[in-house]
Amino acid sequence: MSDQAALTEFLAPYVSDHKKALMEEVMRKRTRYLTVVLENIYHPHNASAVVRSCDCFGVQDIHIIEGDNEYNINPYVVRGSANWVSLYKYQQSETKDNCFDQLKSNGYKLVGTSPNPEYKSINEYLIDEKTALVFGQEESGLSDFANSQMDDFIHIPMVGFTESFNISVSVAICLFELSNKIRRSEVEWQLSDDEKGTLTLEWYKNIIARSDVLEREYLRISNVGN
Repeated sequence: MSDQAALTEFLAPYVSDHKKALMEEVMRKRTRYLTVVLENIYHPHNASAVVRSCDCFGVQDIHIIEGDNEYNINPYVVRGSANWVSLYKYQQSETKDNCFDQLKSNGYKLVGTSPNPEYKSINEYLIDEKTALVFGQEESGLSDFANSQMDDFIHIPMVGFTESFNISVSVAICLFELSNKIRRSEVEWQLSDDEKGTLTLEWYKNIIARSDVLEREYLRISNVGN
């Protein structure tokens, strides 16, 4: 048994059977095939609403590019959803190994979001490969550098006078549309067994009171046994 599996087993008695069953059901629908990137978002309400949307639509990872603005979330908006998603933060950079480089090296296609109706509609977009949806700052949108890194662009069709949705609404609409598409498709969008094992341990640690103390106790016992 691996160290990860052994620690998970050690912590398991501190999680109720009901919560374990719920975790297994949620994890069965979780995906990393689709992920979200936020560039220089400054409004905490928007940041928090995106976290909730990702959890609700089963998207595990959120990649945060911090420029002038530090990414902060409002606990009253996220309502615990931050315990269930994975946040990765990067500094805004045009040098090697920036957020976009790392996503591309992991096989993601970078798709920028824009109000420009000349780009293909979200309804028409075929998600046949791992996709990172990239959303820009609330007022100015994606930076010039971000635009230069995109492999494709999409827009949400609008029929009113207003030019665009609030960013948190845009994220929710895109995730609703694309997460439904991948689940109806034949692509392998589910988490691997290894990913599920890692995530189970992360979730246990997030919800067990003083899990750090229990982990130290596990390490002490393990060292004594060795």
